[in-house]
Amino acid sequence: MSSMGPFLRLAKRDFDHVTHNVIALVVCIGMVVIPSFYAWFNIAGSWDPYGNTANLKVALANSDEGYKSSLLPVQINIGERTVTELSASEKVGYVVTDEEDAVEGVKSGKYYAAIVIPKDFSRKMLTVLTDDSEKPEVIYYNNAKRNAIASIVTSKASTAVKETIDETFSATVTEVGAATLSQFGDYLNDAEFQALASKLGEAAERSSGSMRDAASTLDTYSSLVGSMRSISSSATGVADQSLQSVLDAGGTLRQTASGVRDLDSGINGATDAVNSTLQKSSSSFDDVESALDDAFDTAGSKSDALSGRLGQVKDVVDGKRAELQALDDQINSQDQIIRTLHDRQEAGSVAYERTDEYILQIDGLKSDVEDAIQRLQALSDSIQQTRDDLSTYKGDAEEARTKLKALAADGKSAVSKVSDSYEGDLKGSLGTLASSIDDAASTADQVSGELKDAVSSLSTATTNADKSLQGAQDSLDSASAKLREGADKLDDLRARISAALASGNLDTLRAILSADPSALAAFISSPVQVERTAVFPVENNGSAMAPFYTTLCLWVGGVVLAALVRCEPSERAMWETGAKPRHAYFGRLVFFLAIGFMQTLVALLGDLFFLGIQCEHPILFLLTGTLASTVFINIIYALTYSFGDVGKAIAVVLMVIQVAGSGGTFPMQMLPNAFQSVYPWLPFVHSENAMRAAMFGIYGNDYAIEMAKLACFLLPALLLGLLLRKPVVRLNHWIEEKLESTKLM
Repeated sequence: MSSMGPFLRLAKRDFDHVTHNVIALVVCIGMVVIPSFYAWFNIAGSWDPYGNTANLKVALANSDEGYKSSLLPVQINIGERTVTELSASEKVGYVVTDEEDAVEGVKSGKYYAAIVIPKDFSRKMLTVLTDDSEKPEVIYYNNAKRNAIASIVTSKASTAVKETIDETFSATVTEVGAATLSQFGDYLNDAEFQALASKLGEAAERSSGSMRDAASTLDTYSSLVGSMRSISSSATGVADQSLQSVLDAGGTLRQTASGVRDLDSGINGATDAVNSTLQKSSSSFDDVESALDDAFDTAGSKSDALSGRLGQVKDVVDGKRAELQALDDQINSQDQIIRTLHDRQEAGSVAYERTDEYILQIDGLKSDVEDAIQRLQALSDSIQQTRDDLSTYKGDAEEARTKLKALAADGKSAVSKVSDSYEGDLKGSLGTLASSIDDAASTADQVSGELKDAVSSLSTATTNADKSLQGAQDSLDSASAKLREGADKLDDLRARISAALASGNLDTLRAILSADPSALAAFISSPVQVERTAVFPVENNGSAMAPFYTTLCLWVGGVVLAALVRCEPSERAMWETGAKPRHAYFGRLVFFLAIGFMQTLVALLGDLFFLGIQCEHPILFLLTGTLASTVFINIIYALTYSFGDVGKAIAVVLMVIQVAGSGGTFPMQMLPNAFQSVYPWLPFVHSENAMRAAMFGIYGNDYAIEMAKLACFLLPALLLGLLLRKPVVRLNHWIEEKLESTKLM
């Protein structure tokens, strides 16, 4: 607590001075409230600009003279009808005027744009029904000088004009043609009427073909999407099967790991037992030789006494042989364990080759142990033979003594060989094998878990992709079906016309061509409708821009703080509180963070309750603003504390870069490459993304990920303020002196 004392006293001193000074308190209130105005005015100003596009004046000038042909013996004016349709639109403020006023009005700024329909427009439009078709043109004038956004909006208007003309042409030609046939058919002679019907049949056939071509194109795209769905579905099935396989494999791996650890335990246990047996056997043969000498020396020529002592020695030798036999059984068990592990390895692998070497070493050890057992058996049999000879007074005691000692020496040599072989080769190898087994078991468990996570993620991703592809395929199939429906109607019309022409029945032909003109025109002009579905819908443009302007106002608040409040406490404050430089850094930082928190509350609560922005998760929205303010103020404070006035300038430069490169107004993909490169490293980006998730809806972990990325900027800011200050302090003082010497700065 002693190290925190000066830091707390310094922070308390700052707040006391502010609350007891009216001017300072007023300035602090201004610092809290003023940055919010930047966000509020901009959000309110951009609340619904596209709802006011009717105020944009766009001139409409129709110079079309209309056209009458032998095919359609009535005056048709596509331009006039287009102007009528457009002037009824409320999306743009269309003003109907003449060509001269339209062009001059764009130049003078009276109109933002002008659309001029030339005098031969209808004639060129109707050439589509002939063999020598010409493409009609609409002249579009745009005054880009007046306003950048207005130019974009009015250019959209020109696109709307083209779409309207396309629909109007189809509707007009169809309706006028049908109405003309219905109204004026009686005035045509038979030959003229038949020629007209034949032309219409050919036009219907061409239109039907075009519609079927378009439907086929859509079918191709639908098939492509269907193939992608099949791939996605297959991937989902494979992922599910793979997941189950991985789970099964994980169980097998865990069982294998458990078995491997059991092998490890068995190897270690057997190793300890073998080691103990060999040590006892090797040292005990010294006792056997001593016992033989003692038996012959003590008993002398007394055969009964010597036989009894030799019986005791025989018991010792038999005990050692039994121990070696038990050792042989342990080695056989150990050999079985190693062979089991060997069978589980892939042929040719490192583990396979290594266990193969261990098996050869164990086989060699087994051979040595069996040789030692045979030698001990021979010694035991020789001792028994000596005892039998003594009981029948056969044989020479000294000769028997020499023979038995030689056999005992052979037995000791065999056991020593076993011990040396075990200690020199196999013992270390078994220890290494046990360690490798344990590592393999641990790795098996880890791999099983990682595979399970990976396949689970793949399964989720393919399921989501399949849903999106299904929606796209349904839309394409629906559009294709409607186009084919229209083509079928045209084919039916053409077939009926052809049949009537072939039969020469003009009354039937007139009845066919006198169908409802309006209904036919409406369908031909717009056979397909688009169904729009908003994902994470945004109610208005102001709410859409709120994350950008709110984030910007929080940075502006930090810059205002750095400009009006000194980062370094005075020498008197340091002396009164007993603070050291590190205490001074954090003590004044507390004041900055407190003002920043109040700026955040005012700005975000104003967004929510004063402006009424759309927000699905208000608490998360406030939490995002609090973290963003904390990060921004730490960065600005560290720059100012370390570099003084230069640091303030750097903070402003960073703000400018982030305004341009954070994607607040345009998507990141539309920005120049330089801005796309720095995009992930800008704090604005992650603050805006987290706010959008809180306001419009969270998908998966996107909110938590953006908050974590934003918090990552705290550590570099603290390191900058605490470590870089000392090396540059003299440079800062020199810059300040030079600025003060100008008597201007």
